[in-house]
Amino acid sequence: MNTNEIIAWSLAAAAVAFVVLCIFLISLLKTAQRSLLSARSAVDEVKQTIEGLQGEIRQLAETINEVTTDVKGKLQATNPLFDAVQDVGLMLREVTGTAREASRNLTHAVRRQAAALDGGAPPLKWVRWISLGTRVLSGLRRGWNEHGNAERQTAERRQPELESFRVQEPRENEIEHLRH
Repeated sequence: MNTNEIIAWSLAAAAVAFVVLCIFLISLLKTAQRSLLSARSAVDEVKQTIEGLQGEIRQLAETINEVTTDVKGKLQATNPLFDAVQDVGLMLREVTGTAREASRNLTHAVRRQAAALDGGAPPLKWVRWISLGTRVLSGLRRGWNEHGNAERQTAERRQPELESFRVQEPRENEIEHLRH
């Protein structure tokens, strides 16, 4: 082969390679174009979705602001309630202190009266009333306890009689049936 033939074959091979390269580039550009069109349609869909959501997001934000304002108003409306509860607590503390002081004074007076009684002095009228009241309360408590014991004994005696009338416990499947 001479030089001209080699150059001719080289040019032919280069031309074929260039044609193959051009065909490959054309198919690659067509694929890229399809991808870009697909991406553009996806971007358009996302844009439409975002535009549709903007109104809903704006409405949601307004609703949240309204709810927040409402909650703040209601919390502020409860402030007087908590102030009143605090006042009641202070008042109860004062009442408890007063009751404690009255109890202390009463105990002191009863002890003085008891000491005076031990010395032979005649009891005061209110001491007699307290003594009578404690006796009555003691009697009532004793009677109540005896009544409760009598009822328990009666129930224990009647237990065997009641066993014969006991209703059988429902089975699990019957309970499920009743629930539906």
